[in-house]
Amino acid sequence: MRENVPPHPIYLDPAAPLAARVQDLLARMTVEEKAAQLTSASLRLSAATEEGLAEVGLQVRERLTHGIGQIENTFDPRTPRQSVEEVNALQRLLREETRLGIPALIGSECLHGHVGSQSTIFPVPLAMASSWNPALVRRAFDVTAREARARGSHEAHTPVVDLGRDPRWGRIEETYGEDTWLVTQMGLAAIAGLQGGMAGNPGRSHVIAAPKHFAGYGQVSGGRNFAATPIETKTLWDEILPPFAAAVKVARAQGIMASHGEVGGVPAHGNRWLLTDLLRDEWGFEGMVVSDYYDILRLDEFHHVVASLDEAARLALIAGMDLDLPAGAAYCRLPAVIAAEPALEVDLDRSVSRILRLKFRLGLFEDPFVDATAAESIVGCGAHLAVAEELAAESITLLKNAGDLLPFDLAALRTIAVIGPNAASIETGGYSMTNDHVVSILAGITQYVGARARVVHAEGCRIGAVSYENHETVFRAHPLAGELAAIGAAVEVARRADVAVVCVGGNTRTSTEAFYLAGIKGDRATLGLLGNQEELVRRILATGTPTVVVLMGGRPYAIPGIAGQAPALLNTFYLGQANGAAVARVLFGDVNPSGKLPITVPRSVGQLPMYYSQKAESFYKDYLDEAPGPLFPFGFGLSYTTFEYSDLQVGQPTYRREESVRCRVTITNTGRRAGAEVVQVYFRDLVASVVRPAKLLVRFEKVFLQPGEARELTFELSPAKDLSFTGIDLQRVVEPGEFELMVGSSSADIRATATFALC
Repeated sequence: MRENVPPHPIYLDPAAPLAARVQDLLARMTVEEKAAQLTSASLRLSAATEEGLAEVGLQVRERLTHGIGQIENTFDPRTPRQSVEEVNALQRLLREETRLGIPALIGSECLHGHVGSQSTIFPVPLAMASSWNPALVRRAFDVTAREARARGSHEAHTPVVDLGRDPRWGRIEETYGEDTWLVTQMGLAAIAGLQGGMAGNPGRSHVIAAPKHFAGYGQVSGGRNFAATPIETKTLWDEILPPFAAAVKVARAQGIMASHGEVGGVPAHGNRWLLTDLLRDEWGFEGMVVSDYYDILRLDEFHHVVASLDEAARLALIAGMDLDLPAGAAYCRLPAVIAAEPALEVDLDRSVSRILRLKFRLGLFEDPFVDATAAESIVGCGAHLAVAEELAAESITLLKNAGDLLPFDLAALRTIAVIGPNAASIETGGYSMTNDHVVSILAGITQYVGARARVVHAEGCRIGAVSYENHETVFRAHPLAGELAAIGAAVEVARRADVAVVCVGGNTRTSTEAFYLAGIKGDRATLGLLGNQEELVRRILATGTPTVVVLMGGRPYAIPGIAGQAPALLNTFYLGQANGAAVARVLFGDVNPSGKLPITVPRSVGQLPMYYSQKAESFYKDYLDEAPGPLFPFGFGLSYTTFEYSDLQVGQPTYRREESVRCRVTITNTGRRAGAEVVQVYFRDLVASVVRPAKLLVRFEKVFLQPGEARELTFELSPAKDLSFTGIDLQRVVEPGEFELMVGSSSADIRATATFALC
């Protein structure tokens, strides 16, 4: 395989064509060196805390004899300078002490900010999606990419474009919600931000985006992580795959991370139809496919579709899996696998070429090093903090505001009570690390108010205790009797205050990614508030003090009692480092809330599955023992002002199926405050050959208006892309017939309708 190698290395010539550099280097490599490019090593080991970071670095160095494809530097606990020094040292070792001097990709987590100490922390994706502002989300991921690259990273295991439709799932906060169109737009924004645009070239300042989990991972049965993912074929094509197709075709993502689960009964990590036939041959994906952690190994240990680690490596390689994360546990067997079956070296070369191509495009062969001083000036800088606060403020959703309790008139207040187990919380959500700028709700209100009013605090109760015992996560609620005194103290604080802000919900111990083989649980069987939180809220409300309930945590909460009784209700999920500052600005009216729910909130867990776009079955009935409909519908969110929709017009009554459908609507701010409204456009196929959803989101636009200001919005739909579906014969089809267009403020608040036909 190494005959006719040019004496002068073409791969070291930056002026040579990229393809020629790849082929020249590949021709010089041994099987062991090639296999090493498909493996990885991780700086995130248990030894990081037990033995110190230096020991971790030594363990990684032992893996670099033949080079390496990627070094995982996720959940980086170092300062920016320390991080740069560590990855520079590893790159220097690869350049100077391996035969071919091939640099490594550095992998990272960037779910809502680069996951490293002192990096800027944005709202979690479910909160980001509540902003319904893709342009702002793109800015956040541009910041994320620049901070990650400044610390030496090149690839981000981000964004999650799974649909989040089961709030029991501990990873629901990592998604952009339940709707295909909304998830697609947020995913495109994230990829464009990470890669520095939609040209597919991160250059020297941005990173490779690897959207995940391809495909269908969010549809785990019962909301249980790692459970089976049975997905009906039409659902797969019409709802699950489109965000990934857009990531590849529109945003030109250069990475894809495969799903833990199976597609059509075949595990994603060994699914050639998924990773090669569809992703590469049909969609034209040109980047690298990376494994989710240990999932090639799990083809043997978890899915049992092979009988050995060698067979797992062989199956994944043939399927089109390029990089084995986080430690090459399966692909370290590739030299032996190929020795037994030499024809597989063709598949090996194909995957190695993909990884080398990215390394050349990133400029790593010319300069794999980063500057520590530059990293210190970029990471967590003031401009980045401002973007985090702007996105946090736009991500807050006002769910109730009886009697216009909000915004508070600070001039009329003397004492403000801030109560609850999440009042002083500095949690920022999963897949994040702390920095020096995290602001709790209590701190945010205190800083905002200053000397103009007195802020008093009481915890009231705790969420509950989570421990890890005998290799199993255990949750224990605190008995009510043991918390009556603390609840009573909180009630007295509220009784003596002019207003109360009660902060309840969850934390990252009660809602998190579950690892069942390790006994780590994070999914929920119920959706109420854990512990004695509801009792605390009821007793605070009974004081008669005007009260705002703030919901904070990684999932929606089914709280019909609180929603019915509390005069005002704010939903935040996790807002990142600017949590308290953003909440304060909304409470006191500096910011008019403009968030909308990206997910349906049920009244009880028994209503699940509950998402707005379920099929329109005329015989469907509600439950005997539960009120009909959701607690809060998809797309819902209130404002301190009001908006009027008028003059919805479709360009013409009938369109040919190859024509674009055009419509326009006027939106007017009819209140006395400036504000933003998310105008949502849905459609319904009145008659179709298969059962279709009752309505589907097809466009949205967030529009900012001054009091009295009106604006005409125009939307253009492509029948082939927007109105088509998978038909009876499993082919994409655009059927003739009538369609209803619905424009409104939420999926349940349609303000104007119109019809048109396709012929």
